[in-house]
Amino acid sequence: MTRIILERLLLFAVPFALYGIYLALMQLRPPAAVVPRTPWTMLFIAGLSLFALSFIVWGITEGEPTSGHYVPPHLVNGTVVPGYVQPDGKPK
Repeated sequence: MTRIILERLLLFAVPFALYGIYLALMQLRPPAAVVPRTPWTMLFIAGLSLFALSFIVWGITEGEPTSGHYVPPHLVNGTVVPGYVQPDGKPK
C-alpha cells in the first residue's frame, strides 16, 4: 500500500519537477527584461490530474475478477477465511 501511495505522490510531483528543470535551464540563458509569474495553480492542477488519472488506470487494469459469486468471510476450524469471489462452475 505504501508503494501505491508513493507512486501517486511521485505522479503529483512530476509537473513541479519539470518546472524546476525548466527554471534551471532558463538560468543558462541571458536574463529577460520581464520576469514571468510562477504557474503554481496550473502545476497543482496538472499534478492532481495525473494523481486522479493514475487511480482510474489502476482501477481498470488491476483488481479481482468480477465474474462468479461472492463467498463471504466464514469460520473454518476456528480461523476466519476472508471473503473471495468463486468463479462460476467450480463450487467449493
